[in-house]
Amino acid sequence: MDDDDDMRNMTGPVKKTVDEWLNDISYDENPNYVPSAFALEFLSFIKLVNGTQGEEHQSPVIHLHMLDKIIGKHQNIANMCSRGLAKTTLLAEYLFLYIAVYGSIPGFGRVDYALYVSDSIENGVKKMRLRIERRCERSPFLRRYIKEVKFTDIRWYFRNTDGKEFVVTGHGAKTGVRGTVELNTRPQLAVLDDLISDDDARSETVIASVESTVYSAIDYALHPQKRKIIWSGTPFNAKDPLV
Repeated sequence: MDDDDDMRNMTGPVKKTVDEWLNDISYDENPNYVPSAFALEFLSFIKLVNGTQGEEHQSPVIHLHMLDKIIGKHQNIANMCSRGLAKTTLLAEYLFLYIAVYGSIPGFGRVDYALYVSDSIENGVKKMRLRIERRCERSPFLRRYIKEVKFTDIRWYFRNTDGKEFVVTGHGAKTGVRGTVELNTRPQLAVLDDLISDDDARSETVIASVESTVYSAIDYALHPQKRKIIWSGTPFNAKDPLV
């Protein structure tokens, strides 16, 4: 689902509940579905990154649908997914690498700076740093087209063959996102990924802190004219802010 209203408006009355969305979903295959050119290109990019090694599993059709949604001017995109759907791999790990190589998202334009927000720096952010760093080290394709990389736990820098620079900074959902500027610009993209851990799902204090991060800090941290938020997660209960 996507919504072009401000994230602040998402705290207002919900037009349709999650249960109503699920009740209206058809799980039959759509014979008329045609993936976007970007979705197909993105899957080809994944194959190029992996070379002969390949991924463990083939990409399901739902990955194509998810990729269709991130192109264009849509500002707020939410993906509520089951566990094991590889949402983090697709919409964080590979998306950052795609931008590092090509510099932009079709229909949205150039991305210089992105935020990656997960449950905590010690867990989600550091794990993502290691995943991306490992890809860059092991992929001949990435080594060819990304000429310079610099990694710390919370800042990932890339420079491609055209000299285009791209920075991702990592943030914990409970600690918040403060005024952030890289490459002389505010972030144009924010990727929110599994903001609530198993233990945090039962804590009203943690949930309130995460809601403050999502509905206040991130909204004000992004570029005022050009912004996109991609929020993906697997809720543990109905109190999860994604619900």
